[in-house]
Amino acid sequence: MGIESKDDIFLSAMAEGEKKQTSPKQAKNIQEGTVVAVTADDVFLSMGGKSECVVPRSEFDVVPKVGDKVSVVIVEMKDGVLRASRREAEKQDLQQKIKRSVQKGDPVSGRIEDVVVKDGQPKGFVVMLGGVVKAFLPLSQVDVPSDVNELKGKTFDFLVIEQSKGQLVVSRRELLKRSQGRNLALFFEKHHVGDVVKGVVEKVEPSYLFIVVENVTAFMHISDFSWKYIKDLTQVVKVGDALEVKILEMNQAKKSVKVGRKQLLPDPWQGLEKRYKVGDILRATAVSYKANGVLLEVEEGVEAFLSADEISWTEKVRDPKKVVKLGATLEVKIIDLDMEKRRMDVSLREIQANPWDNAEENYPVGRKLEGVISSVVDFGVFVRFDDGIEGLLRREDIDWIANVDPKSQFKKGDKVKVVVLQLDVEKQKLRLGMKQLSDHPYKTFQMNYPKGSAVKAKITTIQDNGVEVEVDGLLGFIHISQLSKERIENIADHFKVGDEVEAAVRLVDPSKNKIELSVRDLLEKKEKQEITKHVAAAETAEAPTIGSLLGEKLAAFQAETAGKKSSKKKAE
Repeated sequence: MGIESKDDIFLSAMAEGEKKQTSPKQAKNIQEGTVVAVTADDVFLSMGGKSECVVPRSEFDVVPKVGDKVSVVIVEMKDGVLRASRREAEKQDLQQKIKRSVQKGDPVSGRIEDVVVKDGQPKGFVVMLGGVVKAFLPLSQVDVPSDVNELKGKTFDFLVIEQSKGQLVVSRRELLKRSQGRNLALFFEKHHVGDVVKGVVEKVEPSYLFIVVENVTAFMHISDFSWKYIKDLTQVVKVGDALEVKILEMNQAKKSVKVGRKQLLPDPWQGLEKRYKVGDILRATAVSYKANGVLLEVEEGVEAFLSADEISWTEKVRDPKKVVKLGATLEVKIIDLDMEKRRMDVSLREIQANPWDNAEENYPVGRKLEGVISSVVDFGVFVRFDDGIEGLLRREDIDWIANVDPKSQFKKGDKVKVVVLQLDVEKQKLRLGMKQLSDHPYKTFQMNYPKGSAVKAKITTIQDNGVEVEVDGLLGFIHISQLSKERIENIADHFKVGDEVEAAVRLVDPSKNKIELSVRDLLEKKEKQEITKHVAAAETAEAPTIGSLLGEKLAAFQAETAGKKSSKKKAE
């Protein structure tokens, strides 16, 4: 026996009950007397010879008649009259029978009177054996777990498993265990799968029940109780109900019997294909949620399954409970009917227009749209449009420069303007962009400032290997080797944050949002320009021009001509 059967609270509970009974301190002999008179309060017995005794009339359930034989125990002598007790005699007689039952292992009938509670928890029951002897039934010795309050007042056969200091401990489980083998053997010998038998419900749980059939406990699952969908068996059947059932399975090795009730009722699926066909539109009521959909009752005993994928064309339904309420009546279309598997699949979206059919027309690449944010996730934002179609705006398509955290910048319900980047009708995917609504700033910078262009930039950060600068509102970088023609060891000795420098564009890479500048390149370019300028000026001042050469030739020619004319006149 478990320790709970010897727990002080149980022994004290029974002992308290014993104290309330009027009983002698020690057992006395049982004697038999003959009823000689009956009054309103007493029954007078002749005990043989001149001896008589009086028994309270209240101890008789049925008033005896003169001449009836009654067994009693003499209790006391009071006022010269022997007082006797019929109940005490019955108690002693029952105690003897119980003692013999303990020795032989025979069952004893008893009525469950009350629940024994310790620390607020039920631990067992007080059982009245034969109506006069109290015993304790530990909770662990009940045959099957039950609602303790349902057992009160019920009569069962028990096996006495312990007797100590006048206290009795009984067990229903041990009795059934002992008789189960014999009962099962008889049951399996007598019955076969398919037999119809009658039984009494012994225990009910929401999804199953136990029913006693010819002293054998059989199991019934909720799915075998009725063709109609039932959520909770405790709402439709109770302990003590008599049921007619059909044997579904028998396994003598496992000592198990499975029965069903619905198998005796008309099958609503019989001839169902004549009432319904694929393509039919019908009305059904939501009765239960499944892992990936909703169970709908089409008619009593006929359920259809609405998959989460068949609820909407545009919305990815992850939790059907948020979309379909139990008890709601839906208009759906039959999309599959398998009579062999007794399965009907229906669709809610099939009776609605599919916006993806017109997606190519409504969402061409490059079209600018305005939608409402339906959800925000780490990798982007889902935007829903008026026709129900959702598109994804990825975080990398939000801004050209900044690495935006969608959850910090957007919230559900916000209106946003976007542009269509990609459409895949077959996969029902729409990709959106926000940064594409404006030109790429680094590309614009590249167009406005080709390589070698002079720009002004402001130093924003000084690093060991160079400085970060702001140029035309964008981030640029000047390497330490490009800050001067001379070698610089410590940048902070020559520059500080906020200084404005003039530099040449060295590299622009829009794909990496990268701009590299060079002060050195600009200085060298300016030096080259100065050298070229001075060289050109010097060459212009020293070298004869074609005009000067022609002028000199003309002057020489004129002088020679004038000399010849003068010599000729003199000769004349």
